[in-house]
Amino acid sequence: MMKKRFLNQLVSHWKTWRGHGWFTKRSAKTNNILTYISVLMIPVLSGAFTGITAAAEQTRIAIAIDPEGQTCVLGGGVNGILQSAELITKLLKPRQDFKLYNLHGRQNTTLWPIGQVREIETDTCNPHYRQKLSLTPAEIGKAQVAIFDGGSTKRIAVLPKILQTMNIDNEKYSKILSTYLESQKLKEAPVKIHQLIRTDLNGDGKHEIIINAINTKRVLDRKGEYSIVLVVREGNGKPVVEAIQSEITLEDSDLPVVLWENTIAAIADIDADGKMEIIMYGQFYHGQGWDLVRSKNLTQERPIICGCGG
Repeated sequence: MMKKRFLNQLVSHWKTWRGHGWFTKRSAKTNNILTYISVLMIPVLSGAFTGITAAAEQTRIAIAIDPEGQTCVLGGGVNGILQSAELITKLLKPRQDFKLYNLHGRQNTTLWPIGQVREIETDTCNPHYRQKLSLTPAEIGKAQVAIFDGGSTKRIAVLPKILQTMNIDNEKYSKILSTYLESQKLKEAPVKIHQLIRTDLNGDGKHEIIINAINTKRVLDRKGEYSIVLVVREGNGKPVVEAIQSEITLEDSDLPVVLWENTIAAIADIDADGKMEIIMYGQFYHGQGWDLVRSKNLTQERPIICGCGG
């Protein structure tokens, strides 16, 4: 009875929206309605129509976990479309199986949501959502991400085919970083690579190198300090370098250093579209937070910030 009433209401709304021309002339309001239907109503429709396949209900949910065990809902995907944390929290359920991921891949850990999701608002950070997970003390201590992957018979890999942490004492990529520093007027700054990761972000079989470089004493702001994340790919025999984070200090200051220091926690496909996202945890003088960076048309964009963000 409930399903029949819901379907009757949906048909009524559809006729109203169509009468206003919202589906003949696309607008921001139309896109919001379509997103609302796809995220919130697909589970109900799937119960009403037995002919809908499991692939039409594919859902991924990503929850970041900081070294202290605090969580931040990053968002996720419905049918391969990236969704915000606000929308994805509507799909959280008590007994969903979350797997733990970091730069070593998938861990032999299953987590479950505990209690209700909480919305957090502060004066210095973006509004964000926390969902307590069934973490044990042994699973706390580093930045990582828990991912729920359900409702699909067509398995799209969560992890990239290539995922390798490299030795940071690498002459080739140290030189690439040095050249970038020179271009930013930091010719005398030391080359300090914090993380060096080889992966395939686009799923095209070609690898990218992610350079996470940090030079700071975290005391007072000093000339030559920096926090930089670069994506390097080969193009026509010459490396193509793209900065997805570039914070540098050109002058001494008596103020505390405010550089955002990143840790790349995981590389994973959050929305199941076949392309990988870079999940970065960061800290600075006033707080901490998460960035989700994804590859689009061979460039990187930052569609989701959780907490303070970078």
